[in-house]
Amino acid sequence: MRGKRLFGTRGIRGPIATKVTPDLMLRVGQALATHVGEGKIVVAHDARTSGEMLKHALVAGILSGGCDVIDIGLAPSPCVAYTTRELKARAGTIITASHNPPPDNGIAFYRSDGMEFLSEDTRIIEGLVLEGKPKRANWNALGRVQRYDAIPRYIRAIKQMVKLKRGLKVIVDCANGLGATATPYLLRELGCKVVTLNSHLDGHFPGRPAEPQPWNLADLMSTVKELGADVGIAHDGDADRVAAIDERGNFIKHDALIALFAKRAVEAHGGGAVVTSVNTSAAIEEVVSKAGGKTFRAALGKFHEARPKHNAIFAGEPGKLVFLDFGPWADGVLGAAKLLEVMSRARKPISKVFATEVPDYPMYFEDFPCPDERKAEFMQNARKYLLENISEVRDVLEIDGVRVNRKNGSWILVRTSGTEPKARLVIEGRTDKELEQLKEFGLRGIHKFL
Repeated sequence: MRGKRLFGTRGIRGPIATKVTPDLMLRVGQALATHVGEGKIVVAHDARTSGEMLKHALVAGILSGGCDVIDIGLAPSPCVAYTTRELKARAGTIITASHNPPPDNGIAFYRSDGMEFLSEDTRIIEGLVLEGKPKRANWNALGRVQRYDAIPRYIRAIKQMVKLKRGLKVIVDCANGLGATATPYLLRELGCKVVTLNSHLDGHFPGRPAEPQPWNLADLMSTVKELGADVGIAHDGDADRVAAIDERGNFIKHDALIALFAKRAVEAHGGGAVVTSVNTSAAIEEVVSKAGGKTFRAALGKFHEARPKHNAIFAGEPGKLVFLDFGPWADGVLGAAKLLEVMSRARKPISKVFATEVPDYPMYFEDFPCPDERKAEFMQNARKYLLENISEVRDVLEIDGVRVNRKNGSWILVRTSGTEPKARLVIEGRTDKELEQLKEFGLRGIHKFL
C-alpha cells in the first residue's frame, strides 16, 4: 500500500510557507467533504497568526463539496471533539500545529463520536488530496456556515463530571494558546483560586514555547513556589495536552500522570485494560498490574486506535489523557480538573499522592535533528545497533521505532518523529547508575548514525 505523504503522528503539520498552505487547506476541505458525503462539519482554529487564513481556505473547500460548516472559532481541540459528538456532526476539525514552533500550522480531525481520525480515514483524505477527484457541489447545493458558541457548553459538561470538596490555589500556564479560553474559567467555576500565566492568545508564543515540558516551564515552577499554590497546570497550543507542577515547584512526570489515572480507572472498574504509547514508563505496567489490570502499548499518536481493540477503560500518552467516561479524545482541560479532583479527595499535597502511588524511575530523553529523507536509513542502523549490543533482553517492541526492554524493567527506545524532522531517544533505568550507562550507550549510537 502506498505510504502516507501528508499525515504525521497527529494530522498534518508543517511550515505554512512550504507545506500547510492555503491551497492545501482548500484541497483538504474538498477531500473532507467528499469523505463524509453530506451533513455538518465542526471547524475551529488555534491562535497562530496563520489560523484565520487557513481556516477560511478549509471552509471554502468544505462548502464547495456541499457540506455545512459549524464554525466555533477559537476553541481547544477537546472542545472540537466534544462539540462534534454533541451536535451529531459528521466530522470535526481544527487548524492547529499543537506544540510546533510558530511558523508551523496544521490540521487535526475527529470522527462523529469525537475520536481522532483512524489510519483508514487519513489514507482516504490523503488520496483525495493528492490523487483523487473531490466532489464539487452545484451552485444551488453549496454548504452554509453557522457560527456556534461551543466553549460554555463544553465547560458545563466537564463541571458535571468533576466534584471538588475544597478550593485549591492553582497557577495555570496556557502558553498563549487555546487553554486560556477554557481552563481558568472552568477551575474558577469549580471553586478554585486561579492565577494565570501566558493567558492571552498570541500566535507568536511570547511567554514560552508551546510544548509543556519541564525545560519550558521554569516560570510556572517558580510561580507555584512563590505564591504557595497547591499545583501548577500547563497546556500546549491547543490544550489537548496537560502537564502538572507539584506544590514544591517540581515537574510531575507525564508518565506518572498516566499511571495515576490508569490505576484509578482499573480500581474503579475492578480490572480492565489500559492503553499507552511505546515511549512511557514501566511504572504504568506495574501500578496497573497491581490494581488488577493489564497494559497494552501502541505507536505514538495511535493509542486511540488500539483502545477499541483491547476494550480499554483508560488511555494515555505523554501529556495526553483520555477519560473514556467522558469521551474518546485527549483532553487537557478535563485532565486539569481531574487532577484537582484527586487532590481534593486525597486531602494531602500532590507530591505525596504520587510518592505513595507511583514508582519513580530515572529517565532521560533527547531529540536530535534527523531529516525526513534520512529517517529510514537511521532507524535501520539504530535497530541493528540496539539488538546486537544490549544484554539481558526481555523483549523487543517494534510498533514505533525500536524499544528494547531488559529483564530488570529498564529499557531504551529509539524512534523518529512523525511530525518533525527529528530522531528521539528515550531511556529508563532502574537506578541512576544504570541510566547513565544506557545513556552513554544510546548517545554513542545516535552520534554514530546521525
